[in-house]
Amino acid sequence: MTKKVEKEQLKINLESLVNDTAEKKIELLNSLASEDLADIYIKYIVRLIADEDKGVRNATSMLILSNRNPRFPYFLLPYIKSEVISVRNLAGEILIKLGSLSVDPIIQFDCNNNVDYLKFLIDILGLIGDQRAALYVMGVLSSTDNENVILACIEALGNMCYRESVDVLMLFYDRNELFKPTVVEALGKMGSREALGFLISRFTEEDELTKYSILESLGKIGDMETYFFLIEQTNDIGGTLTLPLITSISTLREKYNLDIPFDNRMKKLLLYALNEGTLENKKSTFSLIDSFDDKDILYASLCLLGQDYELDDMIKSKILYNTDYIFSEITRIISDKPQNLRHVLNLFLEVIRYAEESQTEIKITELGLKNIIYSASSLLSHHDEEIRKLSMEILFKLDAESALLFIDSMLNDENPWNRMGLLEILERMPAHQSESAIQKLTEDPDEMVRERAQFASASILNNETEKPN
Repeated sequence: MTKKVEKEQLKINLESLVNDTAEKKIELLNSLASEDLADIYIKYIVRLIADEDKGVRNATSMLILSNRNPRFPYFLLPYIKSEVISVRNLAGEILIKLGSLSVDPIIQFDCNNNVDYLKFLIDILGLIGDQRAALYVMGVLSSTDNENVILACIEALGNMCYRESVDVLMLFYDRNELFKPTVVEALGKMGSREALGFLISRFTEEDELTKYSILESLGKIGDMETYFFLIEQTNDIGGTLTLPLITSISTLREKYNLDIPFDNRMKKLLLYALNEGTLENKKSTFSLIDSFDDKDILYASLCLLGQDYELDDMIKSKILYNTDYIFSEITRIISDKPQNLRHVLNLFLEVIRYAEESQTEIKITELGLKNIIYSASSLLSHHDEEIRKLSMEILFKLDAESALLFIDSMLNDENPWNRMGLLEILERMPAHQSESAIQKLTEDPDEMVRERAQFASASILNNETEKPN
């Protein structure tokens, strides 16, 4: 078959796509990924982004992105005018993923003076981030009065990190209160010395929303002097502004390896961020407290366990360097009944094992130990089976003889796996301590536990028999 005949057949196949089944459309689309496609074929392919079948739309998107023919964006652009939101959004997503291939077609596209289409395309150029579009965006910015388009242009220039626009953006900062947060964010992405000085000079006179944006940006573009400027703000800032302040202090402190002062004011801000911040705020805050062993800070840290694996590791590392603290506080924590009690108990058990393996001496009074044992024993009837299991393990780790005082509660645990765990603990103990409890488990209602206990009991009996007279 000649190339001409093959192309004619391909044209026929593509023209018939509208009436084909979804399966046939997908099959043909998948076969074209590496083809050198002419405009007439591209036109037929692109229109399938509006197909009713999701599989066809996905296959069309994959073909366009894998083939990367530079003509695709030109045929995609008319679909940003579609009245169907999903089609318009899919066209935009593909244009963004095509990246630099989309820049020139977008710049050349006629929006017919429609500000909605124009804003949509400016947003796309901003997400692509190619500075080749910067002069076009600057031109739109200088010629439009539409606030939404202006905001899109400002944000796009920030995403492009187009530093030549800093002077212009500073002019727009004073033009409209609505523009200020977006201008601040854009300047924060550019990182110029001029932008940094401008943001610091405007900070004290602004409202809370703009201050929030400025504080966030200072962490991104700040220097050592900015760090000390932020430290000074701890005397006056509170509430929600605490979160970007602490995050930016953390960023600059790590960047320049600086010390952080710790006083009552800083402590209050750190506690606020730990309690009220987002997950990322909390991680930033925790990186600041790695050198502080304040009890209130440590307690607030324990309350965060279980929210995030990375944060958990940071907290565990901190507590393992302060093993005495958790021994002194675990009774209080148990009595407070926090929602993450299971995670705290897990960490406490890790601390006990760590102290054992590293032969770390735990400074605790006899009364303190008794209080911990009493508190842990109160959890043997807890509704959470994992908490009951952990409290049982903790009791035996702390003092096996004291743990045996509560053996009846453990033997009556409603979860057979907890009773199996108890049996495993008992098997590792001297026979004179464990024999009685193991014997009771030989009559356990669960067959698995019962058979294991009978085996353990027989082993104890055999060992007693084999002892020399």
